Amino acid sequence: MNKCNLCQEAELNVGDRTNYGAIIIYKIGDDKDGWFATLSPKTGGDPDKDFSIQLMPCAHIKYFSDINSNLKLAKNYGIIFAKINHAISEIIKDQNPNTKKISLGTYGKCKHEDEHIHIKIFPYRGNIGQPFTTDSSFGKNLHIDDSGKEYIKMIPITKVNLKEQRFKKLAKQLIQIIKNEK
Repeated sequence: MNKCNLCQEAELNVGDRTNYGAIIIYKIGDDKDGWFATLSPKTGGDPDKDFSIQLMPCAHIKYFSDINSNLKLAKNYGIIFAKINHAISEIIKDQNPNTKKISLGTYGKCKHEDEHIHIKIFPYRGNIGQPFTTDSSFGKNLHIDDSGKEYIKMIPITKVNLKEQRFKKLAKQLIQIIKNEK
């Protein structure tokens, strides 16, 4: 049986590149209770300021509720989520020392029966910081088409590649920040 691309990535080491071009920036646990994080080579935000990190369990977990099936898997999820959010915040503070508020967005999905769950974490600003359907502010900008039907108007998000030099520098910074945490 072929492993999905995320299961294959789980076998890589910190610093390795995935087939997609992402870089593994952190791993915790083993193949049953572990998680790993990758820095994406693309962003839906400003490629000169923004970036996206993806968290995945090492095991082929299909539903978020399955995280509860293993106490160590759940514990490691909490640890990796905290460490990645801290590392992103440190990068944002480094980019702009006057930053008073650090807004981060998350997006996770398990929309297909056979899909490996994953969670994306990113700076929540610019076009990628638009309200999402679960935000209370999402429905405040209603428009009405010619037939009288309501709709929400949003700016399209297009993923763009990070410059290679910035991508490698970010990966090194993120790995170092996490390594230096106590």
